[in-house]
Parts: sequence; structure tokens; C-alpha cells
Amino acid sequence: MVLILFILVHLLVVIAMGILAVLNFIKMPLPFLAVVLWVPVFGPLCALIIHSYYVSGKAGSKYAELENMKASQISDEEEPSRSIESANDIPLEDALILDDPATRRSVMLDVLMENNHQYVDAISKARLNDDVEVVHYATTAMAEFSKEYELRLQQYATQYANDPNNEVLISGYADYLANYIRSGLCTGQLLDIQTTTYQQLLRQLVRIRPTKERYMELADSYMDSGQFGLADELTTYLFDKYPQDEAAFTLRVRYYYETRQGAQLSKLIKEYERKDIYKSVELRRLLSFWNGTKEEGVQA
Repeated sequence: MVLILFILVHLLVVIAMGILAVLNFIKMPLPFLAVVLWVPVFGPLCALIIHSYYVSGKAGSKYAELENMKASQISDEEEPSRSIESANDIPLEDALILDDPATRRSVMLDVLMENNHQYVDAISKARLNDDVEVVHYATTAMAEFSKEYELRLQQYATQYANDPNNEVLISGYADYLANYIRSGLCTGQLLDIQTTTYQQLLRQLVRIRPTKERYMELADSYMDSGQFGLADELTTYLFDKYPQDEAAFTLRVRYYYETRQGAQLSKLIKEYERKDIYKSVELRRLLSFWNGTKEEGVQA
């Protein structure tokens, strides 16, 4: 009888402490209720001790004191400080023209360690430097960049062969190929092959979902590769379809300039200037440039 009474009292204590803990009257972790339940007398006592520590603000103070003691024992010389910037933290382009071989080589090594594709143009020019060691570094970097591009393009080509109608895949393939072409890493016959592949991908994207942007990318590529017959057809189509679009107008201006059609260029600019439409600052500068230099800069 005494045992049953003891158990009932214990259960009532557990229930009461559980309710108080849920209502946040007793500060203790809720999982600790398992200890209160399975350890009569001492479980509730431990819960009350934990509560007193939380209320008094002493919970966790030991760790804080240890951290403070550790920090106080560190001397000023041993305390970590912000790393000092390298004296060679200068742009690669500037380093290459400095009459300081040590700085040039140091900056080139930093670039090689970063393996950053944003330096491709500068590294390409570095191959013509009069410093033999800088030329070696630049050649090594360009070879590494080319290897990375070619491996990724092989992966794209394999995926494209297995899924030739995947618009997302083709778009990513075309964008990556465009970056490779613009990087200057591929030249000669390789450039012709990659350009042909790029244009093929753009034409397929146009067939899948024709957009103004894709037409313009294709027109730009035609002019970059000297296919002016195709560029003429495409830029004419774009300018007729989007007569007020600045990008379409700029492409047509480029076509006339590339093909040295000065009279047609002058006529196009005058007609566009007369249009009562909004013209951006960049476009107004372009029109002003050609108005001031059209007779000298472009010959029919």
C-alpha cells in the first residue's frame, strides 16, 4: 500500500513538473523529464537544481570563464591578426609593363595559383613578353585553360549526342562554346570548327524557340566569322521586325560598317534620328559619333 502511494505521489510530481516546464515556470530542458520520471526523488531534485542554475544566471558560466582565462593568457605577439596584403597585389596588366622581372614573375605565379579565367586576355598578351620566364608561365596557363575548356566541351558534345532536342542543354552548350570562342584560346582551324558548331547550336535553338536575343547572337556570330551574306539577311529581318529596337539598329549599323557601305550607313542613321522614339544615352552617343565622323570613318 505504501509503495502504491509512493508511486502515485511520484507520478503526480512528474506530471506537475512537466506542466510547469511546458508553461516555462520551471527552467529545464524538456528531455530531462525522462530522468524525473525514471529516477524517483533524485530526479525531481536534479530538475530543481537545474532550474536554480538557470534562474541565477550561472548556467554555462564555467565555459565562459574558461574562454576568458584562455584569451587572457595569449600575448599580443601570439594573438592572430589580419594578414598583410602582398606588395604584389597589382593588376596583371600593370605588372607586365613594369620594368621589374621579379614582380612580373610573382604576379604571374599568383595568377597561375588562382587559375582564374578572367585573366585569359592578359595572359594571352603575356606570351609576347620579353621575359622568358613570364612567357613560360603564360604558355602553361593558356594550355591549362584550353584543356579545361576542351574537356567540358567534350562532355557537352556527348550529352548533346544523347539528347539532341534538350533546349536547356543546347543553350548551356552554346553559352559555354561562346565563352571559349571569345576567350581567344582557340585560333585558326580550331576556331573555324568551334564557330561552325556554335552557329549550328544557335540555329537549332532558333528552330526550337525563336527569340530576338538568339537571332541577334547568330547575327553577331555571322559578322564575327565574316559571313556577311547571312548577316545581311538576318540583320535586315531583325531591323524590319523590330524597327524601334536599339540592339537591332546597332547590329544593322555594324553590318554597314563591316562591309564599308558608308552611304547606306549614313542614310540609316539619318532615318533613325528622325524617329520620334526614346533613345538611350548610349544610342545618342553612337548617333553623335557617326554624325561627326561618318565621312572620315566610313568610305563607301
